[in-house]
Amino acid sequence: MKLLITESQFKKLIDEAPSDFQFFREHESLEQLRDALDKNRMVSVAYVKKDGTIRHMLVRRHLASYVASDAPKTDAQINIPANNDVKRVIDMGAYRKNLKELRAQGVDDDSAKAEASKKAWRTINLKEVLGFLVGGNFVDLRQENDIMQRYGQEIYDSLTKGMVNAMRAAEDGND
Repeated sequence: MKLLITESQFKKLIDEAPSDFQFFREHESLEQLRDALDKNRMVSVAYVKKDGTIRHMLVRRHLASYVASDAPKTDAQINIPANNDVKRVIDMGAYRKNLKELRAQGVDDDSAKAEASKKAWRTINLKEVLGFLVGGNFVDLRQENDIMQRYGQEIYDSLTKGMVNAMRAAEDGND
């Protein structure tokens, strides 16, 4: 199937396209998140899922036990994060749960780790993040992502105890 568009239509599409990597790479409040993920440190994140519920996760960028597929990726697959304001991470809770279940089934350790890591990948929409906790520092993104206006007070206040404690500690340190 071919799609014919004019040069001006193409430029308009490019100009209006969401740019996750630009947001992720350039936004000041995400600097700690970028650094932590680059160093593969654990990060606690709270975000709103598509169904409107809150998910709290402990995430990492990658696991040594994960073996990526050898299958070639299409342009659409390669550009999913860039076109949809999303970040792919490993949910450590899901990884541990899957690993425990696979070991209980008698799967050998290396195979269990590889299979558990495949099932633990999650996609986070950066525009739905309430905040993240890295190295004891909480970065609040609720205002920037308009969480109060879009979801209301209940969702706005859905932070983990650790996130709330880190906010209080930062406030006490500023006083």
